[in-house]
Amino acid sequence: MIDETGEGVQRSAPGTDCSEALLRVYEYLDGELGPDECAKIQAHLDECGPCLKEYDLDTTLKALVKRSCECEQAPDALRMTIMSRISMTVIQVEGF
Repeated sequence: MIDETGEGVQRSAPGTDCSEALLRVYEYLDGELGPDECAKIQAHLDECGPCLKEYDLDTTLKALVKRSCECEQAPDALRMTIMSRISMTVIQVEGF
């Protein structure tokens, strides 16, 4: 399949390409997707080795951060800054 830039896009599961799967992997990991979106991402991961490898890396990273930071709480100012940047990133990604 060719995208709007003229480059190939891997598509192994109906309706989900690699860029979408990787963009939404943390939402998937955090249980923030609805059942249909979860099924699409899971189907893609089942079929796509490179995306599954990235998913495994993200899962390991998330577990490491949780284990390393479990006993500490971030200062409120840092938490607000992080949440603000996440919101800006989401807006930029969704707004293209």
